[in-house]
Amino acid sequence: MKSRLVLPHSTASAFSVTASLAIIYFVWASTYVGTAFVVEEIDPYTGSGFRFILAGLLLFLFIIITKGPKALLVTKKQIRNAMFIGFILIGLSSPLLGVAAQQISSGLIALLVAMTPIFIAILRFIFGDIPSIKTILGIVIGFTGVIVVLVIPTVSNNLFIIICLISNVVWAIGSFWSQKIELPKSPLTTAAIQTLFGGMCAVLIGALRGERTSSFFSASESETWIAFIYISVMGAIAYSAYAFLLVNTPISLVATHAFVNPVVAIFLGNLLRNEKISLSIILSGAIVVVGIALVVLGEKKKELINPET
Repeated sequence: MKSRLVLPHSTASAFSVTASLAIIYFVWASTYVGTAFVVEEIDPYTGSGFRFILAGLLLFLFIIITKGPKALLVTKKQIRNAMFIGFILIGLSSPLLGVAAQQISSGLIALLVAMTPIFIAILRFIFGDIPSIKTILGIVIGFTGVIVVLVIPTVSNNLFIIICLISNVVWAIGSFWSQKIELPKSPLTTAAIQTLFGGMCAVLIGALRGERTSSFFSASESETWIAFIYISVMGAIAYSAYAFLLVNTPISLVATHAFVNPVVAIFLGNLLRNEKISLSIILSGAIVVVGIALVVLGEKKKELINPET
């Protein structure tokens, strides 16, 4: 009997699905903590850019080795569209998380990033997709959780929470737009193009905003380089696992990572960086997770989320 974890057309095994879920549950969450280590020495756009350049190159190499060069044969239109989405997701959105990580905890960032399904649901409503009662209730509850973070003192400057939320909105726009345009048929090929080009854009934007590109090459702490290599390599693996799950499992199952990532990131942030777990984070986290759960349940038959890396 076919496992309920996979879609009817899929030939994926329950083991491969479970392993991929474990990767996006735990590895993805750990990259937020890794980013916090990296931005201590490397400027955020520069560090994020080089991270995704490396990840993109690794994905291209993986595709060539496993599927052959023919897997990279795509149309000019598909390349342009993938590059455009990469610019939005990787060039604009992701580096903002690095900016936020300079001032707020990785656990709080993961918690705020987990709200991406809520912003995507709002975009769908704006463009005429009427949400269910569960979705509406989930959106209201989710934003209540954010208000708790803003009202109860958590960080010295709420500006960085707002920056994180702006990153969410930009990511949601890119994810929503990606469903409306023609991209390469292979999710891995799409991811490779997006990460490589988006990383280049991030480095360029960093230079334009006055970041020192040399900060990447002058980083001297071993933990900075360990964290950089980790988030680059493991981030690429996590994205590959996500792409596999999108093709082989229900979107509602994939979206469950939004419940797990904040919990794992908060735990790892406390363990590895001694980040304080405040009452407001616990309270707002519980509220936001309930809101996300309702949105996922309300949107379970629809394309809902591309996780922010």
